[in-house]
Amino acid sequence: MPIKLPYGISHFNKLVSENYYYVDRTAYIEKLEQANEPYVFFLRPRRFGKSLFVSILWHYYGLEFVDQFSQLFGQYYIGQHPTPKANSYAVLHFEFSRIDTTTKESTFEGFLSNVRWGVKDFLARYTQLEASEEKAILSYSSPSEILKALFDAVGKQYPIYILIDEYDHFANEILAFNFDHFSEFVSRNGFVRKFYEAIKEATGRGIVDRFFATGVTPITLDSLTSGFNIAANFSTHYYFHEMMGFTEEEVKTLLKQVAPKLNPEACQKVLNDLKKWYNGYFFAPDGEARLYNPDMVLYFLKEFAYKNTYPRTLIDLNIASDYGKIRRLFSLGKPAYHQVVLEGLIESGQVEGLLTQQFSFEKPFDQDDLISLLFYLGLVTIREEDGAQFQFSFPNYVIKELYWEFFIKSLKEQYQLDFEIVDVRHKIKQLAQDNEVKPFVGLIETALKTLSNRDFISFDEKYIKALFVGFASLSNLYFIKSEPELEQKYPDVMFLYRLPFSPPYQFLFELKYLKKTQRQKLDSKRLEAINQIKTYLNFEEVKQLDNLKSWVIVFVGDQAEVVEEVV
Repeated sequence: MPIKLPYGISHFNKLVSENYYYVDRTAYIEKLEQANEPYVFFLRPRRFGKSLFVSILWHYYGLEFVDQFSQLFGQYYIGQHPTPKANSYAVLHFEFSRIDTTTKESTFEGFLSNVRWGVKDFLARYTQLEASEEKAILSYSSPSEILKALFDAVGKQYPIYILIDEYDHFANEILAFNFDHFSEFVSRNGFVRKFYEAIKEATGRGIVDRFFATGVTPITLDSLTSGFNIAANFSTHYYFHEMMGFTEEEVKTLLKQVAPKLNPEACQKVLNDLKKWYNGYFFAPDGEARLYNPDMVLYFLKEFAYKNTYPRTLIDLNIASDYGKIRRLFSLGKPAYHQVVLEGLIESGQVEGLLTQQFSFEKPFDQDDLISLLFYLGLVTIREEDGAQFQFSFPNYVIKELYWEFFIKSLKEQYQLDFEIVDVRHKIKQLAQDNEVKPFVGLIETALKTLSNRDFISFDEKYIKALFVGFASLSNLYFIKSEPELEQKYPDVMFLYRLPFSPPYQFLFELKYLKKTQRQKLDSKRLEAINQIKTYLNFEEVKQLDNLKSWVIVFVGDQAEVVEEVV
């Protein structure tokens, strides 16, 4: 492999000493200092490089790394433009991602244990206290008391920089399970609130000089503000938009490093696919470039580097499980109400709303809150600004596919749809190998028969298409394009080759829907669909597709009355 890719590497010293490739983000150390905000929160979705950036800050500011400064940072921007604060702090580091939130007691014990670990590590690095003094500090039974004891012991001997990684992880986990427990933890007398109050008090005494915390959502910020109301939230600030994530040029450079012998045409094909699959994140209304998820890109390139072939799955299973928490989000507040948001995203690919900057639990969790939570988790992103509101959409294909899969599985669970995923994949395989469409269409018919009894479900072509792509998403055999733009016209659904798979056929489907009372329009609707397909088949982009099969499918009520190949 021409370069070592830092997939899963979040320790900066390891990254440098073992010669992993690093996309330099150290200029943002300087920018953070120039912002003149010593206490900062910064939010990004999971697997977006937050832990690595925290590690970089630790190695840059930690007193213990002063002799390694040139070795660690010499080849990067900040090593050539160091600030006066380099290696001038005792770093107090906390990491809250590994907490068992099963019960109220386990959550508290996990938080307390992580605080003890952070304080114990700090004492070992920076102090020479007697063993009895250390034991006394660590023996307190609450996180805030441990902090206060630490601050009293060290005083102003060391200017302290507090780094917190995943400040909200335990809260996000427990919020989905037990809202009452969460409210109790962050209330006026809750242990989380008291923890941050202790930090604020230490800033007032001149003991804690700087603070940087990462997380995914601002779900606890509202509850912490009165306890720690001195911090700035830079998450949607354009100046820091590209602090984490890859730009298009950086991905292009990475690909050239990974596959230097790839010819220009093949290289462009890979870049186009990477853009469709992993690009699209936009966190700042005034930002300039849309960003790629760095973890997803590194996963792909790590696999691609071996033989210049695509991985069989678009994302690592661990990443998929992180993003697979959509189900929990749609259970917050009023699930039936949020179903409207889900169906809107599935049918049109976008939804509009206000961006919640801080969540208040004094009011009901509403639609804007849900959309905002999806935004912070990277499950929707800003498409465009629309007055005071934003249009949100899927950032990329990978996230869209997760929604399709969740949509069809939630329908199965909620309305007892009669299908097995193994059977769905078998029918897609039949379609792919033998051009047999009817078994797959039968899945849609069965679903419609079940759902037609639900008075609140309003069927139209978009809903039929949502079922179509939802079922198809349960197999990873094809790249599914839903209403792709072709010369200002939009085929409903296309199943296209997705490397490394190469089934015998690709497909173009035109879907139509009529109510049973509109049956007399069946012939005209059929002809309309056939003419549309003939138009698409004349497009140059479509002519270039090998082994393309085209089908018209017209549903009347819950029955596919027309299933016809167009040749």
